[in-house]
Amino acid sequence: MKHGLPSLIAIALLGTSAPAAFAGGAAVTYDLGIGSAYVWRGITFTDGAVFQPALTVSHESGFGFNVWGNMDIDDVNGLSGDFQEVDLTASYGFGGDKLSAEIGYIEYLFPNGVGPSTSEVYFSLGLDTALSPSLAIYYDFDQVDSFYGTLSVEWGRELNGGWKYAVGLLAGFAADDYAIHYGGTEGGLYNGEARLTLTYEQDSWSGGGFVAYTDTLDKKVLPNQAVDFYGGFFVSF
Repeated sequence: MKHGLPSLIAIALLGTSAPAAFAGGAAVTYDLGIGSAYVWRGITFTDGAVFQPALTVSHESGFGFNVWGNMDIDDVNGLSGDFQEVDLTASYGFGGDKLSAEIGYIEYLFPNGVGPSTSEVYFSLGLDTALSPSLAIYYDFDQVDSFYGTLSVEWGRELNGGWKYAVGLLAGFAADDYAIHYGGTEGGLYNGEARLTLTYEQDSWSGGGFVAYTDTLDKKVLPNQAVDFYGGFFVSF
């Protein structure tokens, strides 16, 4: 289940990208990522290598559409070479120079019967300051009928020769029904994550890698998971 909005969450898609422009203010971006595991909101979905491609179409008006998939490479879930999940996201971003916002809809599909499909709507706010703080709220109105949210910050710097690095911190929180649906016993602080990303950018493509540490913030809300450390490589064009 791909995370949608703030830059720290978007790194779960494995990349920062340089879009190709088309007539009418539209652009398309292709992302290809390899990860050592598939971790979503602190939950281990695949404790093994995964392939995560994506296609994003965006417009200068703020509207966008994204297709993202997760394919197991290791035969951890009996789905080696098959897509475990495909997510469809429609979004609209707006705001000014400092404060930006985004609303959207996500459809989570599981083509090989890993789980029932479900749907979310979300809203996010981001502030363009030194630490780029952001808040995102997700409401699953289908299978879960409850809320999940994140607070995140990210700090980065440009290096010589097209290189950049970024350090991000994220804390998740969940309502009672959301936590219980995913194995907890009560709502509260959910998952925490720290991430280091290194990116190399050129005019029409970018690439790089990341390492991350994730853990539960309260075992009553999110039980311990199989994966704490994970990482990956990405290329976008």
